[in-house]
Amino acid sequence: MVNWTAVAIGFVVTIVLETIGIVFKSVDASVAMYISIFAPIIGGLIAAYWAGGVYKEGAINGGLAGGMGSLIAAIIYVPGNLSNVAANAVISFVSSGILGVIGGLIGILSKKNPKEKKEEKEEHSQDES
Repeated sequence: MVNWTAVAIGFVVTIVLETIGIVFKSVDASVAMYISIFAPIIGGLIAAYWAGGVYKEGAINGGLAGGMGSLIAAIIYVPGNLSNVAANAVISFVSSGILGVIGGLIGILSKKNPKEKKEEKEEHSQDES
């Protein structure tokens, strides 16, 4: 299930980091490139960690946060005519969605859910008896 609060937080984080990357573009293009790569990963990680759940939910929340954040950043910051903006927005949404899924999986892996651990321990104790 999608946790829209977590997706919104990851979305905002992604947009803020993408904006910082655009600012650094005039200073150093390689730094801007790394920031634009890591922005959806970090946004997806935060969204998935905030939402919790299982791997599927983390991947969905992270992908939505990373993809939508980069989509909006591409629409706002890409210069040119409408077809250029649309093409860049679609490419940005797909690639950042994939990076957001990776970040979402990392976020779920880093979160320790005591409820799942407790259920797992109870299953092991029942198997041993």
